[in-house]
Amino acid sequence: MTAAPTRSPHTRAQAPTDQHIASAPTIAPPTRRRPWLMVLGVLLITTCALAGAALVQSLDERTQVLVVAREVAIGQVLAEEDLVAAQVSADPSVETVPADQADSVVGQTAVTPLSPGELVTRAKVDSDPLPESGHQLVAIALRPSQLPAQGLRVGDVVQVVSTPGEGGEVPTELPLSVAATVLRVGEADMDGITVVDVQTPETDGAVLAARVATGRIALVVEAPGGGA
Repeated sequence: MTAAPTRSPHTRAQAPTDQHIASAPTIAPPTRRRPWLMVLGVLLITTCALAGAALVQSLDERTQVLVVAREVAIGQVLAEEDLVAAQVSADPSVETVPADQADSVVGQTAVTPLSPGELVTRAKVDSDPLPESGHQLVAIALRPSQLPAQGLRVGDVVQVVSTPGEGGEVPTELPLSVAATVLRVGEADMDGITVVDVQTPETDGAVLAARVATGRIALVVEAPGGGA
C-alpha cells in the first residue's frame, strides 16, 4: 500500500490561480434608495397633470365674441364688414358681445373711435346716430398752435372762438364764439395739421363752418360738466 504524501508544516500554501479568482461570484453592492427622489417625481407628475387639466378647462371656456375688423370712426354706422368673430377666454369682469348677436350691433352708431382687434361692447355703440338730433357735425383743421398742449379728447366741450389772426388788432369787444363737443380727433398729418370733428347745434353749424374756413379761430376747452 502506498502511503499518502504528507504535507510538511514548512510547506507554503499554494496561491490561488487566476482561474479560481475568475470563477468567484461577484456580489453587487446594495442599491441605496433615495425616498426624496421618489417624492419629487410624484410631485412633478401631479403638477403637470393639474396644469394640463387647467389648460383644457380654460380652452373649454373660450367663447366666440365680436371684435372690430377695421377702423371705425366715431359717428359711423357699423356694417357687417366692420365686425369679426374671435375666441377669447370667458371673464365675467370683461364686457363682450357674443358673436351670435352680431345683428344687434350692425346698424348701431359708434360713439367712440374703434380700432381693429378691439372688443365690441354695448357701451361703445348706440342706436342714436351722431351727430345727435338737432345738431350738426363740423370738421375743423387745426395747426399745433391752435391746439391745447394737453391735446383734445373725445367728449371735450370747447368754445370755437373767432380771432383777428396773426398780426391783427386785438378786439375791444368780446369775440364771437360757438360751443361744440369734440366727437373725434384725427392724427396729425405731415404738416402737423389735426382734423377735429365737433358737434354743434344745427343753428350754429353753418356759422361755425364759415369761421373755420377763414382759419382765424382758436379752441377754448371748458371745464368738465360744460355742455354744447
